[in-house]
Amino acid sequence: MLVLRKVIIANVSLFMVMMALYIGVPIVNAGGAVFEWTSPTTADLNSVFMLSISDGWAVGDGGTTIHWNGTDWSNVTSHTTEDLHSVFMVSSNDVWAVGTNGLIIHWDGADWSFVASHTTNTLYSVHMLNASYGWAVGYGGVSVRWNGVSWGIVTTPLDSDDSLYSVFMVSDNDGWAVGENRTSVPRPFPQPPLTDKSGIILHWDGTQWSVYDIDLYRRIPKSVFMLNTNNGWVVGSTFLLIPGNDVMLHWDGVNWTETATPITIPLYSTYIVSSNDGWAVGSAGTIIHWNGTQWSNVTSPTTNSVNSVYIVNVEDGWAVGDNGTIIRWTGTEWIPEFSAMIFTLLLISLTLIAITLTRFVLKKRRTLLFKRNTQL
Repeated sequence: MLVLRKVIIANVSLFMVMMALYIGVPIVNAGGAVFEWTSPTTADLNSVFMLSISDGWAVGDGGTTIHWNGTDWSNVTSHTTEDLHSVFMVSSNDVWAVGTNGLIIHWDGADWSFVASHTTNTLYSVHMLNASYGWAVGYGGVSVRWNGVSWGIVTTPLDSDDSLYSVFMVSDNDGWAVGENRTSVPRPFPQPPLTDKSGIILHWDGTQWSVYDIDLYRRIPKSVFMLNTNNGWVVGSTFLLIPGNDVMLHWDGVNWTETATPITIPLYSTYIVSSNDGWAVGSAGTIIHWNGTQWSNVTSPTTNSVNSVYIVNVEDGWAVGDNGTIIRWTGTEWIPEFSAMIFTLLLISLTLIAITLTRFVLKKRRTLLFKRNTQL
C-alpha cells in the first residue's frame, strides 16, 4: 500500500508541474528574454522590427500586423487587407508600415491609420531616420519621402517596369536603394518578347538619386543594410540560369564588391550588428552569419522561407517568414516557437506514462498478493 501511495503522489506531482508549464511559466535567458511564444498567424510575414526586447512589430500578407510586448506576439487590427511588405519603428508610438497599391499606415501608440502616399505603386520598403524624415520605395522605381507632415514623390532615374525592394538611409544626404531593372528582349514572331532583369543600386546624395555603376546582370539585390557611410551590405538572388542563387555585396566606402558565401540559396534580408557580426536570411529557412572574416551557415529551426531578420543585441534577435514563421536568436542558437500544442502533446505523453506506470505497479502488487494468498 505504501508503494502505491508513493506512485500516486509522484504522478500527481508530475501532473501539477506539467500543468504549471502549460498555463504559461515563461522560459527566459539570463538577460530576461522570454523564449516561450506562439505565432498568432499563418499569414506570410514579410518584415520585422524590434525597438527593444519587449517592443516590436511584424507585418505580412492580408494586412497582418502583430505586436510583441515582451511576452507574447498578438494580432492587432490594421484596418486593411492589403499585403504589408515593410515596417519601421521610430518609437513605440511612431511606427510605419507600407504595402501594395501605395499603402502607408501609421501607428500612433493606440491605432493604425491610413496616410496618403501619393502613389498607387506597391511599396516594398520603408526606412525612417527620425520622426520627421524617412523614405519608402517600391514598384516602378517609385520613391516617396516623409518631411514630418506628409509623404511626397521624389523622382528616380528608373522606368515604370523597374522595382526598388529596399532602402536604407545613413543620413539625409547619404542613402541607398536596391532593386531590379527590367528589359524586354525581342524574339522571332509570333513569340512574345522575353523579360530579362539586372540588379540596380541607387545612391541618394541629399539632392537626387543616381545609379551606381555596377554590372549586376540577372543578379537582383533584395535588401540593403548600412552600418555607416563606409560599411554596408546587400543581399539578393539571381534570375534565371545564373550559377548560384544568392547575391552578396559589400560596401567599403568606395566600391560595392561581391563577397563569397557558403550557400547557393536566394537571400531576402540582412541585418548588420557590427563589422564582425552580421546576419542574412532567405529561402528554405537559410540563415548565415558574418564574423568579420567570412560568412558561414547557421542551423535553422525552420524550412520555411525567412523573409526578414532584426537583431536587438548579441543575445536577442528575431526573424519572420512564410506561413507565420517566427524564430528567435538566443545568443547561442535560433529557436522555433514553443507553442501550446507542444505543451499539450508533452502533457498528454507524460500523463500516459504516469498511467502506464501506475497500472504496472498495481499489476505487480496484485501478482504479489496472489502469490502470497496461494502460499497461504
